[in-house]
Amino acid sequence: MAIKSLLSSSSQYSYNTQPALSFCLQISKTIKHLKQTHARILRISSGPHQTHHLLLSLTTQILRFPHHLSYARHVFDQIPHCQNQFLWTSLIRSHSLHGQFSQSLSIYTKMHRSDVPPTAFTFSSVLTACARLPAMKEGQQIHDRVIKSGLSCNKIVQTVLLDMYAKCGVVDDAREVFDAMSERDVVSWTAMVSGYAKVGLMEDARQVFDEMPERNVVSWTAMVAGYANLGDVGAARDLFDKMPEKNAVSWTAMIAGYGKCGDVEGARRVFDGALALDSTSWAAMIACYAQNGFSKEAIETYKEMRGANVDANEVAMVAVISACTQLGDADMADSVAEHMEERCAELTLVAANALVHMHSKCGSIDQACRIFYKMPKKDVISYTALITGLADHGRGQEALEFFERMQKEGIAPNQITFVGVLNACSYVGMLDEGCKYFKLMTQTYGIVPLTEHYACMVDLLGRAGELEEAHKLIESMTGAPDAGVWGALLGACRVHCNAKLGEIAAQHLFKIEPENTGNYVLLSNIYASLNRWNEAARVRNMMRERGMMKSPGYSWISK
Repeated sequence: MAIKSLLSSSSQYSYNTQPALSFCLQISKTIKHLKQTHARILRISSGPHQTHHLLLSLTTQILRFPHHLSYARHVFDQIPHCQNQFLWTSLIRSHSLHGQFSQSLSIYTKMHRSDVPPTAFTFSSVLTACARLPAMKEGQQIHDRVIKSGLSCNKIVQTVLLDMYAKCGVVDDAREVFDAMSERDVVSWTAMVSGYAKVGLMEDARQVFDEMPERNVVSWTAMVAGYANLGDVGAARDLFDKMPEKNAVSWTAMIAGYGKCGDVEGARRVFDGALALDSTSWAAMIACYAQNGFSKEAIETYKEMRGANVDANEVAMVAVISACTQLGDADMADSVAEHMEERCAELTLVAANALVHMHSKCGSIDQACRIFYKMPKKDVISYTALITGLADHGRGQEALEFFERMQKEGIAPNQITFVGVLNACSYVGMLDEGCKYFKLMTQTYGIVPLTEHYACMVDLLGRAGELEEAHKLIESMTGAPDAGVWGALLGACRVHCNAKLGEIAAQHLFKIEPENTGNYVLLSNIYASLNRWNEAARVRNMMRERGMMKSPGYSWISK
């Protein structure tokens, strides 16, 4: 009898008996059918105790549909005092297998509080979730329970414990588990090699690697990536050339290694010679270009990837966004942003932050605001990118409003945030607010001012005509003022025709950047504005004696 006829039949058997509903659950082939049967179960029950076994069976059946894990959890939570080890473990395992690691850990915690004894498979599933989160503290607590449960010698549990410690970077504990194993397979050996390589202990990694009775492509790749991450591209290449088998991950590790060392040509040679490439390999090549200042090449490689019908992952998208930001290419930025928003139902925080920064730098501050408002979650990088962008576009008042909103949301600003805030105050001419925020930065948040902060404050004081205060602030600096700080004072002296402080600022600038003709011209102009023509001529003669020429003005017209 088909499930549709069972559910629609008016017979007493099909409607109200547990055997009939149990049979319906067993033959259900879609989530829709399971929900229909669930509705019938609720109708015949005056309480969950009466349908305990049916709900257990329903939960088990829902777990066949990984996109409906939240529904399975909802049904399971209706079962009072469930002591079924198999079902608890199935829930934990299903959530872990499908990337819902926090939920997997949450279900295990509830299982523990319900006094349901875990099995080896329970431990292996929840420890896998701990490794992927990572959740070191929780993993250690679970390890304690493994010991109390008498399963510490179980091969499966030992292997996943080793992997958990290795992925969390706690290699001493991983080694302790490894040494206690009476039987090791290629998985456990590889986990130990990967753990050492991940934290940069390549001598230890190499020792274990050399002792391995059997190696696989994962262990070889872990060694190559470990050397590459430390910048030892020679050792990485030596092992890479000896690998009996290479996959896309191996080629990617080598590309990334060359990129990290700044050897873009070496990375491209590996990329062009790769026998196996995936989206991660393309992303590594694009990131290599972007990180080393080859922005045009990064964008061209991104276009090649699109032409090859390779789906861009987040790393590739963020890298090409960085390249657009470096170039200030507004058209390409819009194209990349459109592509990213089309393929992503919901942008990750990293990608969204990169888009806000890109649009701000490429002159599309309204687009930056649009992305920012759409973000479900924001962090200090999100706010800093928008505040800095608004300040750079002369919208200082809005920048300060977002800063206040940021504080209300409990997000602590960082050094870069305050550069944007002080710039905003400077552009708007809000001296009192700038002083207040500078004090807030140092006294409330305990942030040590950078030269950029002092340059902003000197510029702010200078615009308000408070040149003596600006000079006192410079003298109070613990570190040596740089060209930005003295340049801000010299520029203010030009505006307010203050030759005394202008001379002081210029003399420092002549030492810091002696080839910068702009400093000489500014000082000369200060003298000229005060009709001190002899001093103005003296500065011009100084430039000629040093073989310096004023940079000619020019205009650039885009077709």
